[in-house]
Amino acid sequence: MRVLVVDDETIISGALQRILTRAGHEVAVANHGVDAMHLIERAEDAFDFCFVDLLMPEISGAVVLDLLKKRMPNAVIFMMTAYGDAAVREDLMQRGAAKVLPKPFEDITKVPSFLVK
Repeated sequence: MRVLVVDDETIISGALQRILTRAGHEVAVANHGVDAMHLIERAEDAFDFCFVDLLMPEISGAVVLDLLKKRMPNAVIFMMTAYGDAAVREDLMQRGAAKVLPKPFEDITKVPSFLVK
């Protein structure tokens, strides 16, 4: 599976990349929203799954979510946030997120188990 990880916290994006790569997935990483926008616009093949942090400098994860849903409507998108209250989670789900994951992760090693279509 092709997976996109977007997070400005390189500790998180690096850990997700290592775990998902070990699980056999092809992983692309963007360390902020602008990089994610470029990756999405230039991608020859759609991503199957995406992990997108909500709060990032310059371009928020919500904007990245909107572009992903437009360009790759079949991608399963997991939003990640440490600050999401019920209203934020509801908005993200209405915009097309499959799930909103709380940060910090309870057990980051379980992330590959989410990747089931």
